[in-house]
Amino acid sequence: MLKYLFWSIALLSLASCGPRQESEDAKAEAAVEKMEITDPSGNVERFSRRVSDYARHGAYTKTAPDGHLLESSYFLNDSLDGQRVLYYATGDTQIVETYQHGYFVGPYRAYYQNGQIELSGQYVANVMDGEWRRYYESGSLMEIVNFQDNTENGPFQEFYENGKPKAEGNYKDGDNENGLLKLYDESGELIRTMNCVNGVCRTVWEKEGAK
Repeated sequence: MLKYLFWSIALLSLASCGPRQESEDAKAEAAVEKMEITDPSGNVERFSRRVSDYARHGAYTKTAPDGHLLESSYFLNDSLDGQRVLYYATGDTQIVETYQHGYFVGPYRAYYQNGQIELSGQYVANVMDGEWRRYYESGSLMEIVNFQDNTENGPFQEFYENGKPKAEGNYKDGDNENGLLKLYDESGELIRTMNCVNGVCRTVWEKEGAK
């Protein structure tokens, strides 16, 4: 009888303290403290970190000595997660990028100080992938380049600021023209074709009088 009573009390004790202990552990894990740090340049970083392991967790901002915002982002378990925005001294957006568990993922955008987009593309699993576009400060399209595993690979097009084609061809394993390369003048007229092998190009046709 005493043995049965002993085990009953022990089981009751375990049952009553188990969930409570888990709850207390969860609270300790979730407990955060707000931080404000000034770096040697006078920029002020404001963020939250977990008390248990000092991992940054939550919103993060960096402001310049004059008070204008330099960066806004979000941390999850001490890694960037979600949208990160960098700003010019004027307060205008400079770069908008996206993270997931510390890795680049999704859209990337860079802007000129006048607000016009400068560069746009996509990250897949922390690498540049697919079509990336660069623009002139006027807003006109400058070039379209295809990326694969952070490297230029595939067709590309370049444009004059007036919108006319400047060059078109293919890249292979980086900024190396490979295959047929076409070059145009500012009116959009074809003036030269070249045959390229790993970045080494030889003219195969040229318009008479072309420079």
